[in-house]
Amino acid sequence: MPVRVRSWLGVAAATVIAAAATAGFWWLAVPRFDVCAAVLPAPAGCRIAARVSTATLWTAVVVVLCVTTVVVALVRPHGRWWPLAVGFAVLIVAAFRGYRAVLYQT
Repeated sequence: MPVRVRSWLGVAAATVIAAAATAGFWWLAVPRFDVCAAVLPAPAGCRIAARVSTATLWTAVVVVLCVTTVVVALVRPHGRWWPLAVGFAVLIVAAFRGYRAVLYQT
């Protein structure tokens, strides 16, 4: 497969990962219920004021990492694959870490 096609597949994959992470953060953060069960962590959509600010922070982190990964995918020096793999790994770890941070926010 040509390097240019692989680069655009990398852009698409980074965009999908970032969009899914952002959707997950805000699915947890946006209040949808007035009364929620008293369990920890609170279910998605329950009113926890700190979830919105945490979701905002992690959305910004994921967007910056996504843009960085896209730039690496398009500018890959000498067609090397490892900078792109590192970008994906960091983006995925940040997505999971952000989801857990928003979920367990008190």
